[in-house]
Amino acid sequence: MFERAPFRDCPRCKQSESLGILSAGGDQLVRRCKHCRHRVTEFLPELQKKVIYLDQLAISEVFKIKTKTRRVGANNEDFWREVEHEIDRAYLLQQVIFPASNIHSDETIVSPFSSELMLAHEMLSGDVSFSHVDEVNMLQVEEFAKSYLKAGEPPDIAFDIDDILDGERNGWLRDMHITVNADYSVFADRIRAHRDATASEFVPLLDKWAAEKPTFEAVLNSELKSFGTANRSALVFAVERASRAFETSDAMAFFEKLSHPVMEQFKRLRAFFEERGVPTSESAKTVSDFWDWPGNEQLPVHKISAYMFAALARKIASGQKRRPTKGMFNDINAIATYGPYVDAMFLDNECAQMLSEYPLSSDLNIRAKIFSTRSGDAFLEYLRSLQSAASPLVCRKAAEIYGVT
Repeated sequence: MFERAPFRDCPRCKQSESLGILSAGGDQLVRRCKHCRHRVTEFLPELQKKVIYLDQLAISEVFKIKTKTRRVGANNEDFWREVEHEIDRAYLLQQVIFPASNIHSDETIVSPFSSELMLAHEMLSGDVSFSHVDEVNMLQVEEFAKSYLKAGEPPDIAFDIDDILDGERNGWLRDMHITVNADYSVFADRIRAHRDATASEFVPLLDKWAAEKPTFEAVLNSELKSFGTANRSALVFAVERASRAFETSDAMAFFEKLSHPVMEQFKRLRAFFEERGVPTSESAKTVSDFWDWPGNEQLPVHKISAYMFAALARKIASGQKRRPTKGMFNDINAIATYGPYVDAMFLDNECAQMLSEYPLSSDLNIRAKIFSTRSGDAFLEYLRSLQSAASPLVCRKAAEIYGVT
């Protein structure tokens, strides 16, 4: 009943064309005879999948091609059709996954096609997602805190991709996908308001850059040295907002402010230092002192963000009238968080351009190959090179399980 083609002869009952595929995924392929119910389990070849971060534009365009909902005559029609085809093939040949992140989730929830986009990204993720950006940040912060306690130099982060993934990267795709059609629209207004507020917070800074025209070096130096002051300011802001929410009996806002990333980092760092012998009475000050440690200028997520903002300031100071979109701040967050870990990123043209400019191109430890629509041909070639890397055995099994040719 649940067996499917291709069928083979059953080794037990000898019925021809009766042993079909029952399930596949992880490291196993299970066959079962539709007559005698005999099962045969095969171990699938080991894999070494690449990890690519796709920005929301790419996810949206791939989704529209798959569902045939793309507006006729929209820009880059042929390109996105090729991208969808090459992504699909590389993915089914078990050479790559495209994990979702909380950044994607927030952007998807505020989309009018939220449930469809969420399913499209689930299908490209292979049951694997990125750890929350705050968790990745905390991983790095704790490594730096260890060096701080030892009065050492800033540590070298290994940037092991599996450290920031939830799920098994190298498992074969499940041949059946089960999803829960949950309605997250109740969160949409709050997420949208937070995104708009974040973008609004940068308006005075953007205006200042346009008026004062600071140099790249000046902005970079200011951003790199801001780790401590920015965290303390954010902590005070979160505490004040939580207090106001408590006074007005806004329970949701109260707990939201209590779980603010900087509040969470502060609590976890206090516990981190106390576990290593710092007295409880001194742990809060130790966190503040650590935040001021010059070594944090090398903290990858902080350093990359600082360089990106300095590059943005350089553009605005040079006379660029077009202001960053609300989504750009999400892009910068994604680049700073995941860029050192993943194999490739497909990004907004402006972010990709900034990363190609000096000194970002030479100073930043970003492992990812960077692509955008401006380097679309190179992205397609990269996807084809991944397909070519599949072994003949993997190709045969992928053809049998998923029908990819």
